[in-house]
Amino acid sequence: MCVIQQQELPHQQEGSMKKILALTLILALCQFGTAQDKPLAVSGGVARTAALGGGPTNLYITDYTDVYINPANALLYPDLLFADIGYQFAGYSANGQNIGFTLGTGGIAIGISIGREEGPMYAKNSYGSGTFANSDYMLPSLNGYSPIASQEPLAPVQLYAAFSMGPIKLGAAVYRAGWSQTDDGTGSVGAKQKLVVSNNQTGFKVGTLMGDDKTYLDASALLRFNGSSAEFTDNNPNITTFTNSKYSVTGTEFGANARFFLPLSDKLTFVPVGRYYTFAYEPEVTSTPAPTHPLTKANAYSRNELEIGAGMNVKVQGGLVAIGLSMQRISLNNDRTQFDVVPNTVTVKQKRVWLDLPKVNIGAELALNSWATARFGYFKRFSTCTTTIDYPAMASTNTPASTTETSNSLEAMYAPALGMASAADQQLSIGLGLTYDRIALDGYIADSMLGDMPYILSGKINGVFGVLSMSYKF
Repeated sequence: MCVIQQQELPHQQEGSMKKILALTLILALCQFGTAQDKPLAVSGGVARTAALGGGPTNLYITDYTDVYINPANALLYPDLLFADIGYQFAGYSANGQNIGFTLGTGGIAIGISIGREEGPMYAKNSYGSGTFANSDYMLPSLNGYSPIASQEPLAPVQLYAAFSMGPIKLGAAVYRAGWSQTDDGTGSVGAKQKLVVSNNQTGFKVGTLMGDDKTYLDASALLRFNGSSAEFTDNNPNITTFTNSKYSVTGTEFGANARFFLPLSDKLTFVPVGRYYTFAYEPEVTSTPAPTHPLTKANAYSRNELEIGAGMNVKVQGGLVAIGLSMQRISLNNDRTQFDVVPNTVTVKQKRVWLDLPKVNIGAELALNSWATARFGYFKRFSTCTTTIDYPAMASTNTPASTTETSNSLEAMYAPALGMASAADQQLSIGLGLTYDRIALDGYIADSMLGDMPYILSGKINGVFGVLSMSYKF
């Protein structure tokens, strides 16, 4: 069979070429439109806020970790899987690891977070040491009673939800964590003896965002109950009197936070902030039979914080610059009650106060290209630390009442310290954010990396990042 092949004339070839070019252009535009419709990666986490001059939180910027302060922020970051990979990396482990997921649809957002350790049941959140070690960390007080070294609550879980009603967004969250151990005729106790020890937390948060996308109030409140208990019983028939001893305490936290984003221009936003926090607990020890001179509540502990400040958030090409100044006061209290002339008691009142005037937060975030962002920060507390002890008059020693006071420029670290040894280590910070498609990886660059350089230059094995966070946008 003979096949006749028809050749295209020059004008026909030119038309075919135009069709190919038009089709290519349409496909390219479709691809571009598809790429623009894809969800963009969302940078954030402790690695970002600490690198931007946070302590480790920077109140003058917004971040997806704001959901832990105000659950209404869940509406601003829907369909996001986020995690802090942690800090103080050793082998395959790290501290400060947690993960969360927020799902949003139709003006409603719900989410869950696992592993975020909050409150005075964790040493990482404590400012106390020495005489004031128990003021804002509850476990040492329990361990002074119990032969079992108690543990911090395991696997904290937060469930949060938020919904929008026009210009008002409302959110709420519940927090729960716990740990317990029972020795029944084994472990720390003998036959016929039993010891039950536990630490637990139950908390609630509520918050609101009021206004539009640029001008709005961010306000929230926290109420959390932290409980410790230990109960020892001895049912040994060889003893003549039934013995029972019990330690119990509830430490109550209350916190309130507010900030207002007020645009002064297309680039400049004024951000006043206010924050208050209080925590107190008073352990009680009882026993059967009762001692001759009972003193069931020998200590009262507390911590109080107040911060008032204002800052500016400035949009620059490819990023932002945030500067904030505030006054912060942190007070630790330890009131110790003891016997004078039995049965009379007296109380020694001990207080340590840090007054930061000012506290400085400076952060800059600049895009290097489409997938890398550089961050710089400065965090400084110009602190005066004053320790006051009020001694009561003692009839037993014929000693009059007196007061001692010491004051110096001792700067406290921020809590958690993120593995850094001193306040000086936390002044200057550098971070790097990397994004690819929907994935964001954010790192706080380690001081050893900056000082000694990477292995290929220094010959020393140094970690590149001191803190890592990541997220995935669905």
